[in-house]
Amino acid sequence: TALMAPRERVEIAFVADNPGDWMFHCHILSHQSGGMMTAIRIV
Repeated sequence: TALMAPRERVEIAFVADNPGDWMFHCHILSHQSGGMMTAIRIV
């Protein structure tokens, strides 16, 4: 969990050891529709 202020950015490092297409999102549905959801592809 990364707590952020409005319009703030955060950089997160992680080990990508499970290839495929994944969703990266906030669990609050109204936030997802506001742009806090994206797809990432691990190759």
